[in-house]
Amino acid sequence: MKSSYSDRFELMILIPIFILLMINTFTRTQFDVLRDIGDMGIHITLILMFILLVKGFVEKRSFDVKLSMIYFSACLFLTMYSASFYLSKNVDELYVLKLMLFISFIVSSVRMKWGPLHIRILAHLVGAVTLIIFFHWILLNFPGYRFKSIFSNPNYLAILLYTLLYYKLLATKYGNTLERIYFGFLIIINLILIYNTNSRAVMLAIGVTVGVWILFKFAENVIPYIFRMVIIMNIAFIFTYILMQNSNVGVILNNLSLKLFGKSLYSGRSVLWDEIIQKITDKPIFGYGIGTNANDITSINLTAHNQYLQMLIEFGAIGFIIFFILLNSIWKLYMKKRENYAARLSASFFIGILVYENLELTLFQNNYSIAMLQWLIITMGINFGSKDNKE
Repeated sequence: MKSSYSDRFELMILIPIFILLMINTFTRTQFDVLRDIGDMGIHITLILMFILLVKGFVEKRSFDVKLSMIYFSACLFLTMYSASFYLSKNVDELYVLKLMLFISFIVSSVRMKWGPLHIRILAHLVGAVTLIIFFHWILLNFPGYRFKSIFSNPNYLAILLYTLLYYKLLATKYGNTLERIYFGFLIIINLILIYNTNSRAVMLAIGVTVGVWILFKFAENVIPYIFRMVIIMNIAFIFTYILMQNSNVGVILNNLSLKLFGKSLYSGRSVLWDEIIQKITDKPIFGYGIGTNANDITSINLTAHNQYLQMLIEFGAIGFIIFFILLNSIWKLYMKKRENYAARLSASFFIGILVYENLELTLFQNNYSIAMLQWLIITMGINFGSKDNKE
């Protein structure tokens, strides 16, 4: 009875939280009023998820040993944030508190028990959001270049649509026949909208996601090595991208990018990253402290546009290692559940997101609204249960 009540309570609270996650995206719209609403939604979401986390521990549910490395990683993050704040004083207490609440958001989401009913409800919610954006696209007379709807940047809309794609894909597995047709239609709309944002980074993420899913189907023996291979390739990409700009290969690829996307392959990242790496070598172990951005240490007024470099800027090698421990712990949990459809889908999106983070900053405080949606996707496959785990 207690378990049944707890499940009903979580279902009742998860729906408002997911509505809040949609409202949170207002923080990146073109309108001041909506941005204020989005900021308020982010704060409410963090508080509600923290309450859920505390409630779960107070109820003294049995300790899930498989999540022990996630808890350990979270503790390392909290310790690192506290120490960095104390030593650097770059930001105020509220900044650090918000970031700590975000870590509790990750822990809370990884503890949630998900099932087909949750997914079907969430998919209908995100489906409504997708249709609204689609109708707006129609009203604007089908813009085919850098469509951004009400948002301030087409890249933001693209990554938002990418995260919403996950729930529709999962719902096509667990919905009834009519729902599968409906969500299949929404997936097509989703992809059309992403294409019209012209976001190369998100298109790359989709390609990687599909590629990993195919490997799960036809080359499963390769899957356990994918995570570390991608991390190594991501690091190698940074240096290759910098060195390649003035090479013959770089010129060929740049011309290809101009032909296919109408945008240069080199948008200033190579110069920025080169300068960032030089600055990182000055403080390689502990970094420059929490809240430090690329424009604080370089002559270029831009963010790092790379989650891995941003981690090194703020926390140095120590922060990068802690980040790797968290990501590696999540990947190992996927591998233990890889016969589960949701776990495989989350793992595929997980790798897609990690590749995307080579070009953007959306996993932590630089973009809370998208970070929450991404971490929910990442963690959902860990505790997803259904009657047909073996696919």
